[in-house]
Amino acid sequence: MWNIVIGIVFVIGGLTGNLALRGTDSGGALAAVGGGMVVWGIFQMLKARQGGDQ
Repeated sequence: MWNIVIGIVFVIGGLTGNLALRGTDSGGALAAVGGGMVVWGIFQMLKARQGGDQ
């Protein structure tokens, strides 16, 4: 759940230009990382809802 929240912050911050990925100074790259975190968080929630490893 936390990776979804942090991912959303990364996406918003990167697209508005207020934040940038460390080492690259790229807001777009940070938004991409944030998008990946959101997708991973959704995947984890769906997997947990299905009962984990089956």
